[in-house]
Amino acid sequence: MHRVLKNSHAANIAATIRRHDHILTNTIGRIARYGRIYYASDIGSKEGVRMSTNPLPMPHIDGVSHGYATVDGLRIHYAYAGVGAPLVLLHGWPQHWYAWRELISPLSTRGYRVICPDIRGLGWSESAGGGYSLGRLGADIIELLDVLGIERARLVGHDMGGAAGYRACLDYPERIDRFVALATAPPWMPLTTPPGLLLRLWHFFALAIGGRRLAGSPGFVAGRLREWRHNGTFTSDEAELYLQASTAPEAAVAAARYYRGLVSREVPALMVRHSKRRLRVPTLQLNGEFDSLTRGLPDLSSKYAEDMVMETVSGVGHFIAEERPDWVASRIGRFMSI
Repeated sequence: MHRVLKNSHAANIAATIRRHDHILTNTIGRIARYGRIYYASDIGSKEGVRMSTNPLPMPHIDGVSHGYATVDGLRIHYAYAGVGAPLVLLHGWPQHWYAWRELISPLSTRGYRVICPDIRGLGWSESAGGGYSLGRLGADIIELLDVLGIERARLVGHDMGGAAGYRACLDYPERIDRFVALATAPPWMPLTTPPGLLLRLWHFFALAIGGRRLAGSPGFVAGRLREWRHNGTFTSDEAELYLQASTAPEAAVAAARYYRGLVSREVPALMVRHSKRRLRVPTLQLNGEFDSLTRGLPDLSSKYAEDMVMETVSGVGHFIAEERPDWVASRIGRFMSI
């Protein structure tokens, strides 16, 4: 790890985290009231072992159909609507395809074939013991396009889906026409992020340590849905739909493996390799004004991207597409039609 922290900014981040280690420890301690914390070695399922898909009833939205595709040997669920240019919307944690419910109709009526997959292990997609690296999640997007017979697509990603989307754009730029990232960080974040922001990402470390027990805790997940939203609140039905799906055993394993890999492997790799790669896909980054997970993220897109704009969405927190759906649908539509 010390070999990775070569440049001065990375070293400063590491030093700040060491100085404030007690803050991270105390913050993780805050979640103890939701249940005992277990180390990620108690994550459950063995590598390569499939687990059952979500048994919950599929929520209904008028005009939305559902399909399944085999991707990397897994049964991946996707919702879809409309005809026209393919537009993939990829959700984050702790959610699933239903996070796009307010955007599907306005985007499909603009002439897009809207496709909303569930990330492996989440929602109604099948889970396996592994495959939660950003590289694999990015490849899942492309392989889904292959199964659906789509050569090129536009892409929108939120949170975890945004991180996977960035990776897909870096690895497969010839397959992505344009990309919108919501409430996530670009791949050069580890080298450019103020240390104070890293401390606000305490849930990364908590889930890496707490494993499936913490990721499957209804109290912990409900807290994230409540605290990360600024404009309005989720209805009891909406919150329950996310809670039941996200705390299911296979979803808890998926989240734990994703965040543990992010902390232990992905961030160091980003510091060394991916920070040196240039983003070629035209990109729009939207961060919420009151999103503690992205607030203060510096705009260094001109250094790392060929064509990228970062904008702040006023009056919203982390769940941008659900807090200001009409505005977000309009902004995505304008950007994608350029």
